[in-house]
Amino acid sequence: MPTIKKESFGKTADGREATLYTLRNNKGNEVKITDFGARIVSWRFRNADFQNKFVLVGKKSAAEYETDDQELGVVYVDGKSHLADKIWSASESVEGVTFSIADGDKKISVNYSVSNDNELSIKYEASGGVEDVSTNVVFSGDALTAPDFKIFSDDFKSVDDKMWKLIDKPAEVEMELGMFGFDIGCPIDYFDAGLKNGADIFSAADKLLLNMYATQDNVHVEKLPDGFAIKTSGSKKTDDGVIKSQTVYMLRNRKG
Repeated sequence: MPTIKKESFGKTADGREATLYTLRNNKGNEVKITDFGARIVSWRFRNADFQNKFVLVGKKSAAEYETDDQELGVVYVDGKSHLADKIWSASESVEGVTFSIADGDKKISVNYSVSNDNELSIKYEASGGVEDVSTNVVFSGDALTAPDFKIFSDDFKSVDDKMWKLIDKPAEVEMELGMFGFDIGCPIDYFDAGLKNGADIFSAADKLLLNMYATQDNVHVEKLPDGFAIKTSGSKKTDDGVIKSQTVYMLRNRKG
């Protein structure tokens, strides 16, 4: 399993204590997440030149997120970010850290995990009438300079269609169990190989390739002043009313 470090993330304006969790794989790559809104805060990736690249846009404390107008790393429940100012319950396991919260009859959990293949997995589970859960992941334009986009999706949406290249075919199931080798030290459950290829994003300047896979059918990409945001949606509901979905981001070093 990845090593997990726990530390203070500061206090909110009303005095609530937030906690920051750092997940680190055996290659020295780190993902930071917080129980304040179940946000993803940062992702440090060591490239082929052994330089640290911080590929996400994030804040340094919980208080800074209270004034955030970009909704960085926010978890959306049925399209709303109303749980972003809550402290979620946290539990550690071999798969990383799971944040959970109750909103009336609705129960939501988000699991973050990392593998030694430099995969960041975000798994969602919810019940009590929840229709969809997703995360607004905001990537840094400084770490992924002038990215070239290829989007594979059954329902592609973008606020700036000129920036993105939509592949004229539906998404296909590409990531299968054990595709990148099962790592007993950093296990990631791929939901019975239901992940589809969602996007390939390549920065020639930084020699980084970002692959995104998702069980959801919808991909929304938005251009931002300091980078770009990706949000997936379209969670599937089981017969007992529980929704489950997953998004996996994978970083690789590429020369061209």
